[in-house]
Amino acid sequence: MDDLNKVLNFVDDLVFAKTGERFNDLQRIILQECWQDTKKTYDRIAVEYDYSANYIKQGVGPKLWRLLSQAMGEKVTKSNFNAVVTRHLSRQATPEVRAENKAVENETVATKTGAELELPLDSVPLGSTFYVERKPHEARCYQEILHTSSFIRIKAPRQMGKSSLMHRILNYAQEQDLQTALIHLQQAESSILDDLERFLQWFCSNLARQLGLKANLAEYWDEFLGAKMSCTYYLQEYILGNCDRPLVIALEEVNEVIEHPATAQEFLTLIRFWHEKTKTDPSFQQLRLIMVHSTEIYIPLDINQSPLNVGLRIELQPFDRQQVTDLVARHGLQLTDPELEQLMALTGGYPYLTRRALYHLARQDLSFPELLTTAATDGGIYSDRLHSHLRALENKPELIEQFKIVLQATEAIQIEQIAGFKLQSMGLIEIQGNLVRVSCDLYQRYFSECFL
Repeated sequence: MDDLNKVLNFVDDLVFAKTGERFNDLQRIILQECWQDTKKTYDRIAVEYDYSANYIKQGVGPKLWRLLSQAMGEKVTKSNFNAVVTRHLSRQATPEVRAENKAVENETVATKTGAELELPLDSVPLGSTFYVERKPHEARCYQEILHTSSFIRIKAPRQMGKSSLMHRILNYAQEQDLQTALIHLQQAESSILDDLERFLQWFCSNLARQLGLKANLAEYWDEFLGAKMSCTYYLQEYILGNCDRPLVIALEEVNEVIEHPATAQEFLTLIRFWHEKTKTDPSFQQLRLIMVHSTEIYIPLDINQSPLNVGLRIELQPFDRQQVTDLVARHGLQLTDPELEQLMALTGGYPYLTRRALYHLARQDLSFPELLTTAATDGGIYSDRLHSHLRALENKPELIEQFKIVLQATEAIQIEQIAGFKLQSMGLIEIQGNLVRVSCDLYQRYFSECFL
């Protein structure tokens, strides 16, 4: 199919069938430019079609690739979009063959799972059959977000379910007629995070655009007042002043700013200040906050200025045996008690790792013995996750040295504190009091081969 419109309509229909969503004009523009040989950048698309580059990079683009990945059952990005779509198109034979294949597929899925399988991605979609509630956290968060001055802090290593819980809180807030905005700090460039004023202006501009407002920074920014006070006035007078109902601001991946201590110290104390203002200042009482981070905040903060000792603290743990057993059943699988123990040892009960294993077992991509044999190899189902961790450790010899100590230990031990926090945020180790150990057999086996 060389006709571009037919290609876009094919992909649009596929996404709609899987997610119930249709592409908007900007999403079709992005896909159109990705399909062409020229493959224009987001910056170029923004200039040519009169959109904000940040709006495309931080909002429209990431959501588009998540939708496509969910619909196509594999990771889809700008770089592999053509190849993935071409492969899916090649599978579309005659209408009769398509109908027959679809019937067989539906019968298989219904027989084995009772629900359509989902490739585990960054977070579990709303309404997913495979979301496991982290009781009583959901109920407590839903109740808390309705309160004036609410502040919810969610902490857990990466891919432990923080984002999935956060999106459900935001969705619940929207159902209760609250406004919401999500500031994903991983989208801020390092050069922005290094400069407090640039970072706070990025924060304000991002927030305004999500609420359908022009950035309008010049009117509220005053160099004589300084960046923190300007940001506070902007939030108070412009953002909250234009809100006719409570506003929930979610800050995701706050650990990204922690790597820039000077900015982090000022920003975190500012968050605490805003929270305190919600208790005493009527103009701030529309504000509610959610803060999501994957590591302990290890920069020094005055106890009276820290956001870490206020609000509702939610710390997510790995799935327990009952939750894993429940998830096995949702995938239409039956595992023996020894197999269940082996699965939990392999994944440590980490949600993403557990779901990834069950997804491939349910698809019959491999047998359970093959899973155990190949999991900790470069050709196994976790290769992308293992390689990602390996890249993250590159050029960080202090982390590697501390991780090697943990890998060599036969029991929980003590290591340098900040290195421990960073390794825990990656999910590579778990902290038990002042002691640490490798979080699961998968990482023990793979990284022992890499570093020992």
